Amino acid sequence: MAMIHLTIVTPEGKFYDDDAQRVMVRTTGGEVAILPRHIDYSASLGEGEARVTEADGNVRRAKVSGGILHVASDQVHVITQRFEWAEQ
Repeated sequence: MAMIHLTIVTPEGKFYDDDAQRVMVRTTGGEVAILPRHIDYSASLGEGEARVTEADGNVRRAKVSGGILHVASDQVHVITQRFEWAEQ
């Protein structure tokens, strides 16, 4: 199965750095889903829920507050002020 590599960075440092099947986040223009082989893309993040489908199929939910989403060559970078897993 094709994967994307997701890196999430907050002011405290690197928060997440692993492969994923899918990433869904709320941008200032609405919710977007990033899948493998997605076109290059950049957007401003709004406040809301993110959902990360990890390589093993586990879906993790998180609260995100502002920042930037950048996608290029199956590399997804989320740079945000706050990223908190729901289960923590």
